[in-house]
Amino acid sequence: MDNKPLPTTSVSNPELWRPDWTKGEPRDAERLWLDKNENTDPVQTALVRNVVASLNPATLHCYPEPEPLYRKLSEHTGLNAENLLLSAGSDGAIRAAFEAYIEPGDTVVYTSPTFAMYAVYGKIYGADCRALAYRPSNNGPVLLATDVVDAISDAQPKMVCLPNPDSPTGTTFDGLEMRAIIEAAARCGALMLVDEAYYPFHKETVLPWVKDYDHLIVTRSTGKAWGLAGVRIGYAAASSDIARNLHKVRAMYETNTLAMAVFEAMLDYEDEMLESVARLEAGKTFFLQSMQALGFRTLNGQGNFMHVAFGVHAEAVHEALENLVYYRKDFAEPCLKGFSRFSSTTPELFKSIVNRIQDTVQQ
Repeated sequence: MDNKPLPTTSVSNPELWRPDWTKGEPRDAERLWLDKNENTDPVQTALVRNVVASLNPATLHCYPEPEPLYRKLSEHTGLNAENLLLSAGSDGAIRAAFEAYIEPGDTVVYTSPTFAMYAVYGKIYGADCRALAYRPSNNGPVLLATDVVDAISDAQPKMVCLPNPDSPTGTTFDGLEMRAIIEAAARCGALMLVDEAYYPFHKETVLPWVKDYDHLIVTRSTGKAWGLAGVRIGYAAASSDIARNLHKVRAMYETNTLAMAVFEAMLDYEDEMLESVARLEAGKTFFLQSMQALGFRTLNGQGNFMHVAFGVHAEAVHEALENLVYYRKDFAEPCLKGFSRFSSTTPELFKSIVNRIQDTVQQ
């Protein structure tokens, strides 16, 4: 058929690639899942399971009514409901920002390596993407705030995307650096998107700053600290004007009824969530100290993950851990080359991994 419909020029771009959705390999339930920065704290998992079990069965057959969650999230964040957008994970809010603000030819600045979907959305919406590369150093990936400010000044972008902490690097900018970057974006009229998916593993936040900067969007995930990665709900906070534009491009419903009901109920358990974060941070400290005691180089990222360079023992360690745990074995990017990344878990769950590595190295 000669008259088949053609996709947009951006979608036709061969550089726009997505994984094959018909293929995949489910993870083995007998292994520990530390490869995707999920919350594997058993106490938090039990809490989420109990919350889901307590939901009204009508949740499953009713269309969403988001107003109660917006009201509760408003109290949680200290912002007005008109400043908020619920979304299918923080990813949904990020896509909404691209759809509402980026047209073909607009320049988008983001870091590299970082959240993969910035580049994907940039291609989908025809942006001129400018990646700021982290440099390798003895202390891990490096990107100075002054480098970001200079890049914004040079590129004059329509949008700047900056996770804080960034992933997979685990790097952060402090409050003064974030203010300098946000104000640099303001000077050129750019939308400034700060992704705080790992809050509160990194406790510094710029979310209250949306009251002061009318070009700022802050996105949050529930997949890390809250243990709701499978529920797929997140949100964005911004000025009322930006939030209104984001709502214009959302689907009929921001996300599904079940996700909204679970998150609404979980907001009553903020203290328990913070206790889970503390347990995972304790596990992170235990694992890093154990690896350092074995002489391995480590990077203490500010998210719920960390990096270890196994050096000459890498092949043996990877083989020893093969049937025990999923993790990221290595990176192609020069700034993380030779490092393996593990998501945080509790000290108790880390013990078998530490023991296996110790046995392998000491053979």
